[in-house]
Amino acid sequence: MPEQSQENKKPENIKRTKKRVWLAAIVVAITVLIVCLLWSRWNSNSVDERLAAIEAAHAIPDEENAVTIYNVLLQDANATSLLDTRPGFLDDDSDNLTFRQPWSGKDFPELAVWIKEQQHVIDRLLEASKFDKCRFPIAIDPVQRSQPSQPYRAMRKWAFLLRRAANNDIGEGRIDDAIDKWRCLIQMGNHLRQQPLLIEYLVALAIEAVALNQTVLFLVEGNADETHLRKVETLPLHTEDDWTAVLEEVLPAEKLAEQKMKEKLGLLDRLKYEFNYGLFGSMKGPDYNQIHQLSLRGVATCRGIRILIALRRYKNKNSRWPESLDDIKSLAPAEIFIDSLNNGSFAYKLTDDSFKLYSKGKNNVDEDGRYRDPQDDWPIWPPRGRKPKAKEENANDE
Repeated sequence: MPEQSQENKKPENIKRTKKRVWLAAIVVAITVLIVCLLWSRWNSNSVDERLAAIEAAHAIPDEENAVTIYNVLLQDANATSLLDTRPGFLDDDSDNLTFRQPWSGKDFPELAVWIKEQQHVIDRLLEASKFDKCRFPIAIDPVQRSQPSQPYRAMRKWAFLLRRAANNDIGEGRIDDAIDKWRCLIQMGNHLRQQPLLIEYLVALAIEAVALNQTVLFLVEGNADETHLRKVETLPLHTEDDWTAVLEEVLPAEKLAEQKMKEKLGLLDRLKYEFNYGLFGSMKGPDYNQIHQLSLRGVATCRGIRILIALRRYKNKNSRWPESLDDIKSLAPAEIFIDSLNNGSFAYKLTDDSFKLYSKGKNNVDEDGRYRDPQDDWPIWPPRGRKPKAKEENANDE
């Protein structure tokens, strides 16, 4: 009987031991959370100091800072309230055409008048594009960053205006004016790249893509003579991968922004955040590898534009596109022909009435220019979703 009694006690002892272990684990977890909260609160005291140090290290004299020009527009309610997409009098078809293709004021008189009414905004942006340097005050407070007048939000709106105005310039033969607006778009991207937060970098890539897409279209289907080609050559294109430098700039400020965000959380939300992210890392931050790939696509497109300039020079001289890229190797630096997505070569193929130029993508597998996922080919010409002009006209004739 005594032996049986001792046997019965073993499961109870095991249960008590497990409870003690769980209680100890809970106590440890709570202690760690409290320590994290206390450390985070103590650490927050230095957020403003570290932010001020970053600001001081990148200070730019007013006479060299494009912000002095942008601030004029950021204080203009009409400039910051421009529609993101289109004026209200445009229907879907008209909006799509004028946003993506050259157009004439004769065909869209109301839009032409509207563009002229925004000329003061365009003039200020062109003035800002003459500055190489730009540094806005760093805004890491979540409430502050949500305001419509934040520079990156306003600049996104102005990019749509510049794109539509440049299309009007091309449609009415003002090619130099259009190229000036593409330069302005690229410089707006350059200005946002100089800011230390990731959102500005992403908006920069998007704004630059607007100018790159229009430049590609003009080089292949526009009346690009040698004077125009030389001017396009002066555009400040990003043909080098600078991702390491970007991370060195972005990561410190992003950590401060995260700290500031946590300060806005209530106690319960703060506990959840520290428990999930601080202990287990279950809350995902930015996918830096994916953003790097987006950047590399931009580099590939910029190098592609330099190749397109050489291709167009060849065609202007010989009245036909070259048989291969070997025919134009002397017309551009050797590094331009290296595909930034895989360090291989770009693919170039003649078609019945035009050609294809594309990166073979991250996987470096030739898939005839088809893009289906981030591993696949990245098209330069024709761009994604667009057929060459000759094919479009033939399709319309049929």
